[in-house]
Amino acid sequence: MNNKLIFCFTYAGGTAQFYDPIGKCLEKKNMEVVKLEYSGHGKRYKEPLLVTFEETAEDLYQIILKDYGDGLKAASCKYALMGYSMGSIAAIEVLKLILRRKEILEPVHIFLGAHEPKTKDRILNVPENEMNEYVKKRTVDFGGIPEKLLNNQSFWRMYLPLYRADYLMIAGYNFENLTFKTEIPATIFYSETDTKLEDMKHWKDYFLKECEFIPYAGKHFFINEHYREMATVIESRLENL
Repeated sequence: MNNKLIFCFTYAGGTAQFYDPIGKCLEKKNMEVVKLEYSGHGKRYKEPLLVTFEETAEDLYQIILKDYGDGLKAASCKYALMGYSMGSIAAIEVLKLILRRKEILEPVHIFLGAHEPKTKDRILNVPENEMNEYVKKRTVDFGGIPEKLLNNQSFWRMYLPLYRADYLMIAGYNFENLTFKTEIPATIFYSETDTKLEDMKHWKDYFLKECEFIPYAGKHFFINEHYREMATVIESRLENL
């Protein structure tokens, strides 16, 4: 097992392959990107979709523990957590389990991107008969769907249930109930076009010691254009640990 690991949590409706580009950049630096798959997504498509972050975090935590637990008990193994969009919440919830259960060492760094610590429950007010169209529009507006798939009915039949389930999971997450705090250093990636810095800065309420904010140009999926720069930042934060 590599002695520098980054456990990565993907966006709503996404699969673990989302992190392939950044993973290829970091493997050249002897850092392993562990691309975690949500239940019901990607290679785990036959498994049930989960409806709360508590369930999701427990599921992913158990995967980390089963596949990497022995190594993560050794001081020689340094690891980080990285969440993008919805994955930021998943990463926080897994971090809470790590800190509470103390079965493995703490991560040395947390990387979060494209999600401010703010409750987003608007979808809960959407009528059921308008839900699918709302989810489609929201997904397209985020810019995560290739143009050739916008009107592809087969694509939407397969992925609309994933987006819908994940958006509802996000809507059910109340940041006002998040009392977690840590001195683990954090790096926050964001785009001012996507999320204002003044909103992103509230991550400092949870990361008390070191919380750095790094801006990029672009919409919600700015990582697609800037993964090389982001990989360089990740490397710089972990290389001397």
